[in-house]
Amino acid sequence: MYVTVNFDVEDIVYPPEAGIDDISLWIAAALADAGLRGTFHVIGDKARALAERGRSDVAAAMADHDIGIHTNSNNHPLVPEMVEHSGWTDGVEQLIAYEQKIVDSIKAVFWKEPVATSRHAVFTSPHSYGAAAEMGLPYVYSNVYVPGHAGPVWFAGALCFPTASSGDGPSCCLSVGLEPTLSHDQAFEEKMALLAQGLDRRVEAGLEYLTLFAGHPVRVRAKGWSEDHLFANGRNRTVEQVGHLYELKTDEEVATARRNFGRFCAYLAGRADIEVIGIGRAAELFADEPGEVSRDIALAYCTSGDDPQHPHLDPHYSPAEMLAALAEMLTLEGERGTLPRVVDCRQVIGPADKPVLMPEQPFVTREEFLGLCRDLLAHVDATHQLPANLALGDARIGVASLHAACVAAFAAACRGEQFARIRLPRVPRYPAFAHELEKAMAWIEESSFLGPEFSADNLRLHTRLQTWSLKPATTSMSSGPYLEAGGFVPASLAMPK
Repeated sequence: MYVTVNFDVEDIVYPPEAGIDDISLWIAAALADAGLRGTFHVIGDKARALAERGRSDVAAAMADHDIGIHTNSNNHPLVPEMVEHSGWTDGVEQLIAYEQKIVDSIKAVFWKEPVATSRHAVFTSPHSYGAAAEMGLPYVYSNVYVPGHAGPVWFAGALCFPTASSGDGPSCCLSVGLEPTLSHDQAFEEKMALLAQGLDRRVEAGLEYLTLFAGHPVRVRAKGWSEDHLFANGRNRTVEQVGHLYELKTDEEVATARRNFGRFCAYLAGRADIEVIGIGRAAELFADEPGEVSRDIALAYCTSGDDPQHPHLDPHYSPAEMLAALAEMLTLEGERGTLPRVVDCRQVIGPADKPVLMPEQPFVTREEFLGLCRDLLAHVDATHQLPANLALGDARIGVASLHAACVAAFAAACRGEQFARIRLPRVPRYPAFAHELEKAMAWIEESSFLGPEFSADNLRLHTRLQTWSLKPATTSMSSGPYLEAGGFVPASLAMPK
């Protein structure tokens, strides 16, 4: 099992003499001494503080490992506040500009490019994934996951490493919470026993990958989170205004913590059933996506689930990719009279806007239907997004209704059936799992970091829309058709690509 060991480096509250910076230095050194590659997710303000304090020694030690982005600052406005009322395109562009500030700081301080971006607390939005995709960076600590899949996923074009998964099995993220226990031997022993159990369970379950969250270096020294008070309720306040700063542990306690952290590293290095890698290598391992969609896989999609006409998740492709593939296969079948063996898999994300629910024309002719398919493909090729709606004269057809028609038409074509008219039904706008995913945005709305006037409605909408782009990520693509699909497309109806 591949394991990334992650640290969030984010303290900007304590002065240099508190010794917080030294914690990251000896954590990085201990990892290197054990032959392990860690991943440090760094806040932009912290990177700049290291430079201002002349701590090139800390930066050099951390730079031996992978460096990732962990937001630019704890100060408001936070990411969800920035895009609270944004559309998809302008929100993504705004966050790319924001993240670029951190990229520049990391390059200046650590002399290397960041290899990932990550969620810091509630400092996230669906637009964050779009920005990560445009920047070519994986997204760590994602609150997006695929039900029943304990592993990385694709969402809004970004490769994501989730903190949660559904089902009875273990998740692909394990938070050990080492920091409070490192300075107390007995508590550390108990924590290591829990870590061993967690790793054993995931190895036995056959997980390919695990995000191991090891902790925050600041909490090795500080006894609490001063940030919870300094940036609460949508306001930026100073230590003087709050009148409180959590006390620090003694030098003796920190020495104990350093010794126990070395034991933690030795334990990980000694396990033969895990391989500790950096997040950059993990992203390489899971970067492959299917390049083609076969007609038999398309048939499996069109005949699976309780109601195949509703947009739904697939083991290898997103609903958006499947819709584009179906539209192309049907267009080619209309032109040539036979279904292609395979078509290229278009990299496409969900719509930017909310589709209409009721199609404004309930039936279309075959030629009108194929025209809608061609229009969808033209929009996808131009924007790499699904259109929210397609036009038929002055009638709007929601993308989910076209999805339903494509599923019905493709299944009919596989049976050798033709049609003069096809129905455009009313179906849900999004895959059903969209309503589960959007709950994470409701959690953001109830965070103490945000003021009572903040609304996550827009973030929930774009999360639902991008569920069209959701699919599992794996280290290898399965080959061959779906034998359980209920039969293959007859050879007489199929043609080579």
